[in-house]
This record gives sequence, structure tokens and C-alpha cells, in this order.
Amino acid sequence: MEYYTLSRYAYWKYYILILYYRLAEYPPVVRAWFVFGAICVLLLVLVVLGNTLRYFSHYRFERLSRHNSRRYWKRMREIILSERTLELAEVSSILELPKNYKMKARQCRSFIPTLLELKRSLGDRISRPNWVRLLQVLKMPAYFEDQILSRSTRERVQAFKDVADLDGNLKEAVASRYLFTKDRKLQMHARLHAARFGTSYPFKVLEEDPNLVFTKEMVVKYHNVLVYRKENGLAMPNFIRWCNRVPLNEELRIFAVNEIRLFGRKEDCAELLSMLQSSREEEFSCALIRALGELKYVPAEKEFCHRYLSASFTERQVLAEAMGTIGSDNPEILKFLSDDFLQSTDYVTRMILLRVIYNYGARGREEFYRLKESTAGEYQPYFSHIECDLIDSSRYA
Repeated sequence: MEYYTLSRYAYWKYYILILYYRLAEYPPVVRAWFVFGAICVLLLVLVVLGNTLRYFSHYRFERLSRHNSRRYWKRMREIILSERTLELAEVSSILELPKNYKMKARQCRSFIPTLLELKRSLGDRISRPNWVRLLQVLKMPAYFEDQILSRSTRERVQAFKDVADLDGNLKEAVASRYLFTKDRKLQMHARLHAARFGTSYPFKVLEEDPNLVFTKEMVVKYHNVLVYRKENGLAMPNFIRWCNRVPLNEELRIFAVNEIRLFGRKEDCAELLSMLQSSREEEFSCALIRALGELKYVPAEKEFCHRYLSASFTERQVLAEAMGTIGSDNPEILKFLSDDFLQSTDYVTRMILLRVIYNYGARGREEFYRLKESTAGEYQPYFSHIECDLIDSSRYA
């Protein structure tokens, strides 16, 4: 008697054929609905199974993170608050990590919440050298490099975010490979990292990329990067060079002018005034005017008055506020503002002019009350608004 050994697929094939021939007896509509229902049930099972696996994975990660926080919080705090620069061996002995302990990806990731909370709670009290050594002992730099070199774009972006939040660093060669990638989100984070930690000219990409889109989100992020570089004594970019370039991106030029204003670089005021004299773009001109006003560059007042007569209402409002911010107590400027208050036809500009006069020192206050007494009744509501803080609508103009 001969015996046959069935393959492992024979049983599945047997039951599938039975199901197929049973369904063949029914009309096509019933068969179609049966297939559709089977697919829906299968998808539902897969969704439930996937959510269950993700829940247990998240639960294990949270439990490991809480364990690390309870065990290593005080030890990490002692390390990063130490006034003496510790060696790697000392850091390792204080942490008391198990011998031959290999930090796998999941273990490294579980330390990130604890490190972030330490950095957020201690702030400037952290010893930078000891913080770097702590990250090295926990093998965080190697973990971040592995994540950035992984195939998942989501993991790469998250790694760049974690490096920025933990004030870590990466090799320039690791981050530079993504400076011109097609994925916009990954590209932005790679460029932010290069700008934050780069030693060779880190902002070169901003000048050379012809397809650069400098959004409002990038304005905030790059400003934070520049604040970080200034606080840590790193080289700052040449903002005037950005302003003088051919305007491939007007937002980048405006950003550079605003950074000169925010960082109080009074040595660049002469260059800004020269740009204002030749500028014809309203938004860029307004940025230059605000910068010169907040930096209190008195020589710019003459150009402000010359430009005022041919400017739009928006630019006139910025010019008036800039002259008030400079506050040089120049009687000619005060007379110029008073004359334009009587001649202006725009009520917002008129309100701003009157507020500038009111706040223009002792002379401005005298001129304000002189105008109040000499002007007609139709102007009196403006004076009432300026004098009463509760209804001073000029502050929101």
C-alpha cells in the first residue's frame, strides 16, 4: 500500500476549494456580498490587532520610561549640576549602569523623556560639559545617528527634533546628506540642525538655494537658532550680506533686517539707511524703517521726512512710529508730525500721528495740548482717545 504525504498547503487548499464550490451554488450578487463582507471582517481584525499591539508597545515603553525616571533622575541631576567637570568614568560610576550594558534603540529612546524633563526643569543651571558626557555615557549620539540613517523618514525627523531639544550634536556629514532632500519637512530639520551646530558657514544653504521658501514657521525657528548661537558664543551670520543679495527670496531679506533690529546691531544702521534710500519695495522698506527706529538711529530722521511725502498710508504709519521711537526731541520733527496731523485724510494715520506727538517728551505733550485747543470740534474725539487709556484705539491701529 502506498502512502502519500500531503504538503502543508494541501489542507488550506482543501478548505478553500470546499468554500469555493459551496459559494458557486449561490447567485453572483450573494457571492459578491460574501467576498465584500469577508474582506471587511479581515480588515477589522487587522485593525484591532494592530491597535492592540501598538497599545502594548506603548505601555511597555511608558513603564520603562517611568522606571528609568525613578532610578536615574537623582543621579542624572547630580551629574549635570556638578560644578566640577566630570570624566566619562565618573559619570558612568554615578549612574551605576549594569556592567556590559548595551543601550539598544528602545532603551535609548526610553531615556529621552527623563532627559527632556531635566533640561526643561533645570534650564541654565545645567553644566554643559557634564551634560555632553552624560549623553555620551547613555550612547545617545550613536542612537541619533542610527535613527537619522534609517529608512523611515518619520524616525529621521523625530531624531532631528530630539537632538535639538536635548541640545545634542551630530557629525556634520550625517546631517549634510539631507540638506537638499526632496522631503520638505526632513530638509527643513536638517538645515536647522546645520544652522544650529555648524562650524563651517552654516547658513550657506539659505543663500544658495534658488527654490528656498522662507515661511513664517521658518522665521521663528531660525530666530531661535540664532539666539542659541549667540548665547553659546558661536559665530553669527553676516545679515548685511543677506540683505544685499539679489532678492531670490524677499522674506529672507526682511528676516535679516528684523534680526539686526532684534539683536540691536547698531553698527549696521548706516548700511540699512543706504538700503532704505534705494528701496522701492514697501514691505522691505517698512522692515528697514522699523529697524532704524528701534535702534534709535538719529541720522535716519532726515530720510524719514523726505520719504514720508511720497509714501503710502501703510509706510507713513511706520515712519511716524519710527520717528516717535527715536525720540530725538527735535523740534523740526515735532512740527513735521503736527503739520501732517492737520493735513492727513486717513483716520488711522491721524490717530498714530497724534499718539506719537503725545509721547514725544515734554515738547510733544505741550504740542498735543496746543493742537487740542486750536483745532476744530471734529478733531476732539482723537484727543479723547489718546488721553484715555481705556479707549485708546490707536494702540490697535
